Amino acid sequence: AAETLRHRSKTWCVAKPSAEDAALRGNLEFACSESDCGAIQGTGGCARPDDNSLLSRASVAMNAYYQARGRNSWNCFFNGTGLITITDPSLGACKYA
Repeated sequence: AAETLRHRSKTWCVAKPSAEDAALRGNLEFACSESDCGAIQGTGGCARPDDNSLLSRASVAMNAYYQARGRNSWNCFFNGTGLITITDPSLGACKYA
């Protein structure tokens, strides 16, 4: 059923709000080494100074990795700190892929 849902509707990967900062930093570093993190760098739509929280940046990076790897549940695990959502987490100029 999860496989069918994955193909029928879009899903995103975000960081669990309960995740510790050290885990989020690790996720951010790993995800950006394996996928495009342009959205949170430079003039990317998610690089706004007013929303530069570690949780937000990690979520964008984790989602970039998840999308690039085919939206498999294991690509959002991140040692138990990832969460798959069916609600688009995009906000303002910060658009999730």
